[in-house]
Amino acid sequence: MSSGNTPESSKPSQTYTASCHCGRFKYHVTHSPPLSDPEASVTNCNCSICSRNGYLLIYVPESFVQFEKGSHDELTKYTFGPKHKIAHYFCPSCGTSCFAQSTDPNFYGDMKVVNVRTFHDLDLKSLTLKEVDGKNF
Repeated sequence: MSSGNTPESSKPSQTYTASCHCGRFKYHVTHSPPLSDPEASVTNCNCSICSRNGYLLIYVPESFVQFEKGSHDELTKYTFGPKHKIAHYFCPSCGTSCFAQSTDPNFYGDMKVVNVRTFHDLDLKSLTLKEVDGKNF
């Protein structure tokens, strides 16, 4: 996992509405700078789970994700690998991959990794992608 952009008081931020496919979970994510800003980047990782789930990821403090419908505790959790260092969360009804989060408080413990493919009305073609070689991490 690589760190991303977090809101700073001197930079503008934008709050995005997001949800799983079936609508059981709806949440709002604040990110700075806005994803339309050329300085903002979205992680496109080539590891096995990111590739299979089509993740495009941003990193935000946990407090910058606010649930409107459903809660984090209601999502289904999946971990893999010998260390189970990253937990992936998805909707138990429709299977949409929404978040990932470190299981180690010393490894990005206060950050939530959000799949921007869950964002409403976001032009994915306009995003600046940062390619990450998670396959060889």
